[in-house]
Amino acid sequence: MYQSSTYKLPEKFIPSPLYREVLLPCTFVVLILVSNYLLSSLPNVKLFDLMVFLAGYTLGIRRGITVGIVAWFFYGQINPWGIASAPLLITLMASESVYALAGSLVSKVTHSKKVSVKPGVNHLLFLSAAVIATPIYDIFTNISTGYFWATIAGSSEYGHWIKSALLNPGALFFMLVHIGANAAFFTILGPALAKFIERKVSY
Repeated sequence: MYQSSTYKLPEKFIPSPLYREVLLPCTFVVLILVSNYLLSSLPNVKLFDLMVFLAGYTLGIRRGITVGIVAWFFYGQINPWGIASAPLLITLMASESVYALAGSLVSKVTHSKKVSVKPGVNHLLFLSAAVIATPIYDIFTNISTGYFWATIAGSSEYGHWIKSALLNPGALFFMLVHIGANAAFFTILGPALAKFIERKVSY
């Protein structure tokens, strides 16, 4: 008699290209969207960046960038804080790529050894990635914000508006929140999730 609990799909039931090119990236995108909505009440505290970093780490920079772009495309349209304009959305997509690049670079550094969940080099690398990539992301997005402000004001003094967007107390505060949240997520959750995902990628 057929028992679903003991039935197993044949090995390689899902073609490997489909699995790596479509199913795994889509899983990352879904996790990003769900976690973003669950954390929507906490500005700049998201798992979004960590997920893109892990996509770059486990799937490579091309798929990591794709995950970030697709996730922002959907989240930018149905964001609880408002719909992102086309120029802002493009900036967010491009800036998010820094996490995929960071993940890819970290994976190359650790390519000769399996990621460990125990405190060690991996945690320092993940922490370094968060502390370096997050300010880069915020600087690029804030520059775009300053340019947008200047355009709305009808001003040609773009430098003034960009400086204001970068250095106003609110921007600095939220940047620190963003860096702190990512540092915690990357260090505490990153290695364990990377180890789990690596097993799935080796399918």
